[in-house]
Formats: sequence, structure tokens, C-alpha cells
Amino acid sequence: MKGLLFCTILPALFLVTAQTQLSAQCLDGNCRNGYGLYRFPNGDEYIGNWSNGRPHGKGKYKFSTRERYEGEFRYGKFDGTGTMYYPDGAYYTGSWKQNVKNGLGRLVFTNGTAQEGSWVNGKFSGSQNATASTTQNNSQKPNQNQASKPKPSGKSDVAGLINCTSSYCRSGRGYYDYPDGSRWIGEFKNGVPNGEGTCFYAGGDRYEGQWANGAPHGEGILYTASGRVSGAVWVNGAAIRELDSNESMPNDPVQVEASSTVKIYAVVVGVGRYTSMPSLKFTDDDAYRFYSFLKSPEGGALPDEQIAVLVDESATRENVLRTMRQYFLKADANDVVLFYFSGHGLEGCFLPVDFDGFNNKLRHDEIKQVLMQSKAKHKLCIADACHSGTLNYGLAAKGKAPVSLEKYYQAFEDSSGGVALLMSSKGEELSLEDHGLRQGVFTYYMLRGLKGAANADGDNIINIRELFNYVYTRVREYTTNVQTPVLTGAFDDRMPVAFQRY
Repeated sequence: MKGLLFCTILPALFLVTAQTQLSAQCLDGNCRNGYGLYRFPNGDEYIGNWSNGRPHGKGKYKFSTRERYEGEFRYGKFDGTGTMYYPDGAYYTGSWKQNVKNGLGRLVFTNGTAQEGSWVNGKFSGSQNATASTTQNNSQKPNQNQASKPKPSGKSDVAGLINCTSSYCRSGRGYYDYPDGSRWIGEFKNGVPNGEGTCFYAGGDRYEGQWANGAPHGEGILYTASGRVSGAVWVNGAAIRELDSNESMPNDPVQVEASSTVKIYAVVVGVGRYTSMPSLKFTDDDAYRFYSFLKSPEGGALPDEQIAVLVDESATRENVLRTMRQYFLKADANDVVLFYFSGHGLEGCFLPVDFDGFNNKLRHDEIKQVLMQSKAKHKLCIADACHSGTLNYGLAAKGKAPVSLEKYYQAFEDSSGGVALLMSSKGEELSLEDHGLRQGVFTYYMLRGLKGAANADGDNIINIRELFNYVYTRVREYTTNVQTPVLTGAFDDRMPVAFQRY
């Protein structure tokens, strides 16, 4: 496993993660006008009095980082008299204003010494009957601004908007700062955030869409600080259904080219230079290597008019699907179609170069649709991408003498054909790249197998079952069982994929 790189996906379909981050809800009581217990998106909890959906009056605010505030609130902020308890045992009790120490108060350190006097905007400004020196070692103090959460991104994007934290906003647009440091900029109804807008979370995440009861509610998109993008229908902060991206399948008419001879049509795709996620180092090289193999005699010596290679900028969703239709739909009942993809993948889809975190997924269903529309006798899909094993068709369904190219094509006629899907990993697994191999591990062993290493029975024709057995064993060994290639579909095990010259 030395030098292995994980094919890390930052994209769009991880709704479970989004649900965990956005599990905001009223757990008990009345969290609008009354007394109730509420859990915020980041795990903080508040129990106490509410007014118009905001903590207002007496209450307790428990931070997920283990601080705890007990005291008075005003329009969602620590305001009045209260006590902040810090994780190391220190505590401050006294006056607060807009979430910071402001007025007379007393800070007691872990070692029992104290600092008592006047505070201005969270900073100590002067002693009043201090019981200890005000020049304590910094290591003995808690962070004096711990009660003030990080300012959310978008803090400057409120010019001309009403501050609905301190003012009552019956309707229209404004902004509101939650006690955990998050900020809502958008529509209000009856004094609380409700409708269309943007929530900038204190941790750096951003949500754009419909909002109600202090959480995503309706259609919206979550942009996490790590780069993930999740478009979904939300109910009280929980993602219940992925949003459809309304992408259409190219539908240009293609004429079948009937012929009595066997032809192989191939579309080879490699994407490494992503803009919305980490780039991959070797996927474009893998595509060119596989393209070169198909142009070689061992791979069928495909002429230019029967093979297309799409790498990086040319590998957009629409271009890939259009090219697949252009080549695969002109195949007749004697022919072979082959699709190869190397790049990022998510469950249920491959990711072309124009994937933006939500739009332009290359869905497995779309690939299967093109394969189903093709009249070709043999259909082979090979993918070196994370989670590629979710592409599951679910269909019911040649002595050691010199082997010529003619014998290779004859082997297609001798096989009953079918659809074979050779994937680099199981649906829940990642696919790996390796600096030592300078390739994806799967593609490296697949090409070795195609060039003869998989020729188990010695007849110099490598069939799909021989190739899979070889690749499965070698990839499992090399990755210490982290990555498991998958072969699925309805096909003849004798379906040829290459031949070996000697």
C-alpha cells in the first residue's frame, strides 16, 4: 500500500453527512413562544424561555465545545446577568451585552484566584476590590472571548438590511445572528427567519434555500467548508430527498451502420483536472494508455473512426453522452461497444469534468440507457472510479499457436455476447492511485492482464472472466483487500477482450 492515494470525493450525494450537520430541532416544549429545549445545527442546545423563535428571558445555553452559559437572554444573545462555565473549571459571573462580558463581573480561574471589576466588550478594564492580581499568567485564564462565537462568513453582506436580532422584523428581508455564531440573511415572517435566504454557519458551512424553524426546510443546497455540496429537499434540517438537477440526455439521431463483419466501437474517458474537487494525478494518463492499447493489435487495432478519447476539458457530461450515442448507436448486431471511464465517482454516478458539486453527474442509469439502446452483441463497460461497483446492470440475461487479429475478431462471433461491467471497486469502496505505479491500481493490472498476464488457459485469447480473475486477485493483494474489483452483468464468460501475440 506504499504510496497509495485515496480517490477522495467531495461532491454532492452525502446527504447523511448533511443530515448530521443540520439536525436542528425543537426537542421539547414550545421553542417559539414559551419554554422549550432546542438543538442547534452544530450540536449546541438551549433550554429556557423563547419569544418569537429566539431565546429571550432566562435560560441555559450548552455549547458542543463544553462551555455552558446560564442567565439572561435578549433577542437570542447573552444579555443581562449570567454565568459562563468553562471546560477547565474556570467561570465568569456578571453582566453581559450582545454575547460578550460587559459591565461588572468576576472571573474565577482554575487555581481559585479571581479577577473582579469592570469589563468592556469582553475585555477586563479595571479592578474593583480584586481578590488577586489582574496580571495572571495567560495559561491560567480561559479565553476571555469564549462566549463570543466566531463571526460567520457573510458578516459584511448586510449593507442596507435590517438587524432583526435587535429589531422586530415582521416581514421582508433582514439578517439575524443565532447564539452559536451563525447568521441568517434572508426573508422573515412574524419576526423570525422564514422563507428564502442564506444561512452562514459559524463553522464555515453555507446553506442557500428555504428556511423555517431555525433550520433548512424545503428545497436548498448545503455548501460545506470541506467542499461538499448537497442539494436536497429538507424537513426541519434533515435531508429527505436529493434534488433533481433537471439534466437531459442528448438525443441526436444516429443511423445504424449494418455490416457482416465485426467492428469494435470504443469511447475512452479520463478526468483528472477537476475544478470542484481534488484533482487526480494519473486518470488522464490511464485513459491514454487504454486508448493506446485499443489502437494496438492486441486491443483490436481500432481505426480512428471507431474510437474516441475524451480527456479533461473535453470530458463534459454532455460530450461524453453524445459521443457514446454517436459511436455505440451505429453498431449493429455483430459489433462490440466498449466504454472506459477513469476519474472520480460517487454512488450511482461518475463525475465528468464539468461536475460542479451538484450539477452534471454522469449517472450510471444514463450509461446503461445508451448501452441498452445499442444493438451491439457485446457490450463492455470498464470503470476505474470510486464507488463504481454501484453500476450494476441487474439483467436476466479460444492451443498455443500464433493468434492473428482475425482469430480475435472471430472469437466475438463464437461468443454469445451480452453486457459485462468490470468495475474497479465495490459500491462502498474507494479506488486507489499509486505513485510507484504512476497509475490507478485497477487500470495498471487491467492493462497487464489485457496484454497477456491474464491468459490463464494459454490459448492467447483473453476473455472477460480471465481478465476479471486476474485483476481481482492482483488488486486485492496490492491494496491489502481495501479495494475489490467487481464483474457484473449478463454475458458469456468467453467474451473476448484482448489477444496475446507471441
